[in-house]
Amino acid sequence: MSEWDEFEFESRSEEEKTLPYGIQPREVYYVCLFCGNIMSKSELDQQGDIICSRCGGRIFLKLRTPALKPRRVYAI
Repeated sequence: MSEWDEFEFESRSEEEKTLPYGIQPREVYYVCLFCGNIMSKSELDQQGDIICSRCGGRIFLKLRTPALKPRRVYAI
C-alpha cells in the first residue's frame, strides 16, 4: 500500500489540499499565442473546450517562472 492510497483529497477544503511530502499544489497559467490573454487551468477546464475566451484561439503556451540568473559552468 502506497502513501497515495491513504491520501484523501475530498475530505479537505480547496486551500488545505496538499500532496505527500508537504508539496503545495499551485495554479497553472496559460497564455494564448494569438492575443496574449492569460488564463488559468481552472478557467480552461470550466469552458469544456480549450479555446481562448477573447479571440477564439486554440494554441496556448504554459507560463513558467522566470529563469534565474544564468550560471556559467566550466568544464575541467
